[in-house]
Amino acid sequence: MDSSGTNDTTITYRFAMDDGTTERVALTMRHDDFVVEPPGEAPPPWTALSFHPCQDCPLSPEGGAACPFAQVLSGFIGRFDRYDSFQMADVEVVTPQRTISSRRPLQQGMASLVGLAGAVSGCPRLAFFRPMARFHLPFASEEETLFRIFSSFLLGRYLQEGGNGQVSLDVEGLRGHCAAAEKVNRGMAERIRAAFSKDAVVNAIVILDIFAQAVPYLVKDALAELRYLYGLDRPQGS
Repeated sequence: MDSSGTNDTTITYRFAMDDGTTERVALTMRHDDFVVEPPGEAPPPWTALSFHPCQDCPLSPEGGAACPFAQVLSGFIGRFDRYDSFQMADVEVVTPQRTISSRRPLQQGMASLVGLAGAVSGCPRLAFFRPMARFHLPFASEEETLFRIFSSFLLGRYLQEGGNGQVSLDVEGLRGHCAAAEKVNRGMAERIRAAFSKDAVVNAIVILDIFAQAVPYLVKDALAELRYLYGLDRPQGS
């Protein structure tokens, strides 16, 4: 329950730029499905599903329907079109449980915000990441993200099998989730490039995509990067 007294959850990002300007973005997710309510006003033309759509998008563009991810982004990315991606910012993230702050290039802070926005947007291809968004960890390192994504995937498999302890440890299905995320990232980057002049949001999406592309190789490598956490040696040949 957030401070408003409802069961919805609000996560707020505050960007304090070195030029003295400040930007604030608040996303409020419904308690039942942890999807953000889209902006109340009519979505801008660049959010239409027919505008630079993701490859093989499962949603129908009929009737001028909007891309759910783009619709959430439309609530704030226009304000960031005047900033350069490498501009430094003091970024503060306020969740119901904690406040986290970090000084970093704007594109890195935006990558954390855009990743959250995609996961809670209602995009069917990014729904896999929604449980992680419930326990949002801004500015996570590659190792932290790797630990979280595999843990989330295996817990989901366990629960889908009934939570009775009988579950395969095959993680190949994670490749499909990451391949779907890659398609979304590429499509969204093309959409943003066509609609805006600055590159802070596009670079944020590129940062997200680098990890999505890396996961299949990490699976093939038997997660050698995480084995030390459990006192295990790296597999030979890795």
